[in-house]
Amino acid sequence: MKRRFNKRRVCHPAGFNFFKHFMKRRGNHHNDSSGRRVLLGLSGGVDSAAAASLLLQSGCHVTALTFRTVSGDSCERAAKIARTLEIEHIEIDAVDDFYRDVVRPFIESWRSGETPNPCVHCNRHFKFRRLAEAADRLGCDYIATGHYAQLIGEPTHRYLHRAKDRRRDQSYFLYRLSRAILDRTLLPLGDYTKHEVRAIASSIDTVLGQVQDSQDICFLGATKLNQFLSKHGLKDAPGYFVDKNGTVLGEHMGSWRYTEGQRRGLGISLGKRMTVVGKDSEKNLVILGDEQDAMIESLELYDVVSIDRIPSVFDATVQLRSQGKAFPAQVVLGEGDSASVRFDVPVRLTSIGQSAVFYEDDRVLGGGIVRRMI
Repeated sequence: MKRRFNKRRVCHPAGFNFFKHFMKRRGNHHNDSSGRRVLLGLSGGVDSAAAASLLLQSGCHVTALTFRTVSGDSCERAAKIARTLEIEHIEIDAVDDFYRDVVRPFIESWRSGETPNPCVHCNRHFKFRRLAEAADRLGCDYIATGHYAQLIGEPTHRYLHRAKDRRRDQSYFLYRLSRAILDRTLLPLGDYTKHEVRAIASSIDTVLGQVQDSQDICFLGATKLNQFLSKHGLKDAPGYFVDKNGTVLGEHMGSWRYTEGQRRGLGISLGKRMTVVGKDSEKNLVILGDEQDAMIESLELYDVVSIDRIPSVFDATVQLRSQGKAFPAQVVLGEGDSASVRFDVPVRLTSIGQSAVFYEDDRVLGGGIVRRMI
């Protein structure tokens, strides 16, 4: 573990009083944490850098923590940001832990026929958990990240809500966080737009404000997904494309190369646009259909969690993609950690292994992993 200490200095854009502006903001009540020690996950990107600046503006004593997981580039950028802001910076080598807690489960989920969401898994099982553990060791009161979501309510019991900037909202990725974690978390960016965040980042470093957002799975780097999976043991195996009646339409080189909802890159031409509407991993089959076949009425979920207690039957809007629309539905909790979701009207299918997140207006209630679509 490397520690770098720099005297704290508040940084703000010239001509824009972020402190005054910040204290008027309604969403995250950071003024309640003024003077407290905060451990911030600093990735080296625009968002976490802006979060650091905002926390300093609110009077927090900030320590930055960077996990070295794959590449050292982000660690170097994070160290530079910390030096500019003059805050303590800690770097932890977490390559092995990250592989065990995030990468390996991702590979095994693909191997089983699912299309997992590693960001959802990482936030619960790696990022926030390890931030909280480090905060305990360092005597920090709060943890913080650069996620776009809001925590609204009392300082000791706040509710997870969508971000002000709906195009950037990341509450979908945070639904698996526990009540204990949320009650000690600060999300400074929840009430800011991306444009505002870039302005804050530019005040720290003009080059930083121009850094492009990461769009892909962080541990893939420049490697294509199929190349990564092949390297980690998922091998080509000839199989068949079939329609929903089982009629063979063509051949493929492995069902793991496809995911439900996929329309491009199928490697087969049938004279009309087709969609992957299902897979049978055991038989190595990929089921194709038209757009009507891609519509579903209900879901079966497993590994269902809720931030607070929820009824056994309730109405909610259910979001199937991080930036997708939330659809009205009835949720029925089943035995153990299972649940079923019945939509008010048919919706386009998602992928097995993806998350279905329950919302009440903008508030996150919980969610689960898709096991089956009907």
